[in-house]
Amino acid sequence: MIDLVTKCAAGILLCRAVYTDLRNRKIENRLIVYGLVCGIVLAAIRDGPKGVWCSIRMVGIVFAALITLFVMKGLGAGDIKLFCMLAAFFPSDILRIVIVSFFAGGGIAIVRIFWRFIRKQDLYVRHEAMNFSVPVMIGTGLVIGGICP
Repeated sequence: MIDLVTKCAAGILLCRAVYTDLRNRKIENRLIVYGLVCGIVLAAIRDGPKGVWCSIRMVGIVFAALITLFVMKGLGAGDIKLFCMLAAFFPSDILRIVIVSFFAGGGIAIVRIFWRFIRKQDLYVRHEAMNFSVPVMIGTGLVIGGICP
């Protein structure tokens, strides 16, 4: 039962993050804080103090691993915070979520290029950015839904 609550809470927060990212190109900090608190509380209910420690540790690991991409301007700060929030909810699955999300982002980029090729538009648009919350949501859905083991 708690796993279903965890998946639903993470899904609702992810939907809100995608909405605000597509609308405003920004993921709200309060959404991330709500998600971190909710993920840690659910980990405490599910696994006790061990679950809390595991969630907090994975949040730190994900942040430390992805901050270099932010410094190199390869990933936005909101996207890193979104991954950290997901680490609080799914500490044992976060590595797979990150990997599948990057593959989903690559797939979206390839489809975008192919679409432009068909429409005879410029394939490369300077300073174009991708709302990476969409691939994060796809990657999370594939991993948590059991489609991508």
